[in-house]
Amino acid sequence: MRTTAPQRMLRVTTWVTLTGVLFCLFFQMSKGGPFRDVNPLAADPYDAVGSFAIQVALLVGLLTFARALRLRAEAAQVAKTCLVLRGNALVLGAIWVTLVADAIAVCLDPLPPSPWGSLLRVELVWMSALTLASSLALALAFRRVQSPPAPRDLTPADALDDLWALVRAPVTRGAAVLPPAWVAWVQHFDSNRLFARFPWLNPRLHPWRFAAALGLLVGMGLALAQLQEGLPPSLQVGLLVTGIFVSGEFVAMLAAFALLGGFLGLRPSFYRHVRSQPQAPDET
Repeated sequence: MRTTAPQRMLRVTTWVTLTGVLFCLFFQMSKGGPFRDVNPLAADPYDAVGSFAIQVALLVGLLTFARALRLRAEAAQVAKTCLVLRGNALVLGAIWVTLVADAIAVCLDPLPPSPWGSLLRVELVWMSALTLASSLALALAFRRVQSPPAPRDLTPADALDDLWALVRAPVTRGAAVLPPAWVAWVQHFDSNRLFARFPWLNPRLHPWRFAAALGLLVGMGLALAQLQEGLPPSLQVGLLVTGIFVSGEFVAMLAAFALLGGFLGLRPSFYRHVRSQPQAPDET
């Protein structure tokens, strides 16, 4: 049976996404347990590089996998072929940047001759080999794919609709054993229905407002997650740490939305917006 281009893209996207998940597990495991005392990768700036990279690998990887899933099921999604390629490339790029930073850390501060240090070194080499294999698979899968120009008018609402495919696909497959009303609701649900009662936050109408709110929400979530490591020594310290997390994620979210939003099809293109402005009449 001949494999179609959407099937190939879904397969390689699945491989890249799994590589991103394993990378996140590797990064998190290397920071705790028996690795904590022998791991130079857990110190800044190497830890900061990895902390940002795992967010990119998980979020962009999940979105790209959902888009590849829709691309195989819906012919109308062919315009997002270029976005699937870009998303996979960005996930692998984030992993490579972290692995290079980790290699530099190991060279500058060699791992001690211990079983856990040797295991960490083996995991680093194994993760590099897996990422190299994923990069080659991506290059081979997309070298013959004809990709139309990426849409310039997408918003976070379109990304939410793409992510909903992760719910719609398994529900559709199990439609024979699931309640028909529930299957119909899942198949017809979209971001417009989700934000029908909150039009002021609708990402299709207010993409920048939605990105800012998401940045605040993520920052507060990270601040709450830090409480698992124990309460701060004082209220002032707790407020300071919370402010750092919230403001840092807020600024990072808006910066990423501005720099990468157009590249990943998460916001309307600045160029499209400028070209759409009416021209002033010639007064001469």
